[in-house]
Amino acid sequence: MKPETPDHSRSPESNDHASTPKHEANERGWHAKAEGADNALLQRVLDAPAVRRLRERVAPHVPESVKSASRQRSMQVGAGIAAVGIVGLIIGGVAGGNEEPDVEAAAMAAPIEQKKADPPQTRAETKSEAEAQSGEAKQDAPLGPPVEGIDVSNHNGNIDWKKVAADNKKFTFVLASDGTDFSNPKYSEQYHGAKDAGLIAGAYHFARPDDSDGATQANRFLDIIDYKNDGKTLPPVLDLEVDPNGGSCYGMSVDQMHQWTKSFNDTVKQRTGKDPIIYANPSFWKQCMGSTDTFKDHDLWLAAYEVDSPTVPKGFQDWDFWQYTDKGKVAGIGGNTDINQYKEGFERLKQLAS
Repeated sequence: MKPETPDHSRSPESNDHASTPKHEANERGWHAKAEGADNALLQRVLDAPAVRRLRERVAPHVPESVKSASRQRSMQVGAGIAAVGIVGLIIGGVAGGNEEPDVEAAAMAAPIEQKKADPPQTRAETKSEAEAQSGEAKQDAPLGPPVEGIDVSNHNGNIDWKKVAADNKKFTFVLASDGTDFSNPKYSEQYHGAKDAGLIAGAYHFARPDDSDGATQANRFLDIIDYKNDGKTLPPVLDLEVDPNGGSCYGMSVDQMHQWTKSFNDTVKQRTGKDPIIYANPSFWKQCMGSTDTFKDHDLWLAAYEVDSPTVPKGFQDWDFWQYTDKGKVAGIGGNTDINQYKEGFERLKQLAS
């Protein structure tokens, strides 16, 4: 995994909160104003075609308590409209001798307050709702401080997993397969060695969408990894990166990349019951996946080096795993290795593996 250096972190946008509507004025005050109005002028305004159209526009937004009021409160409604400056504009035009088109223009320019959208849900809330609808919902384990783990491949050679565990590493991802042809010859040794030493382990597949379709690569991957739902195994991982032979998107369009990824993920879900974890970096997700949010409910393993806080690709709400260096030093491993964090703590990591 050699992700390019990502952009610097961004500041989250603030969500506007819905405005609180003003209270209605005291009814006695409305009647006092009404009694001092010029009834003839007001009736002329209320009968104007533009005002009738305005009242039709406003009617759907008037509270039910006002709609159901008796006719004697009609003056109150008129004053309520005046409070937003509309009738004031119209009366001024009529009193000044303006033609009806001016009144109509004022009415058509009247803004109708729209209900603001609720703030977007967090990824955890969205995921919980999806699980509830599918009958898979379960109570979250307690949130804890981030925990560290590593990821390895055949390049790391022989590993002393007991020393890795003693170095306070709680999990590992192990390369199982690459495209259509390559399999890690040390996969079984590394994967089962990690589990035997008490680490939570997962397997990952390096995708090469130009080799074969997603389902074919997923099936080959799953035939290798010996996946078991045993409380010690993380969901399978789809490693999505630019073509290492040219830095492109494997000659595929964004839509084709979406379809390939969906085919791979659907196959994994069908065979294991788990949604794959997706490994990606921000530039790949923008360039090759078009910043899609189609896979927003998948756990995200984000690659971002030499930053204090990683930039989450548009299309995801947050990261779950963060690969923050490829130059880590870990006891039991010769040379450099990748080091990762899991954001939500050890208890939730164990829950993810259950």
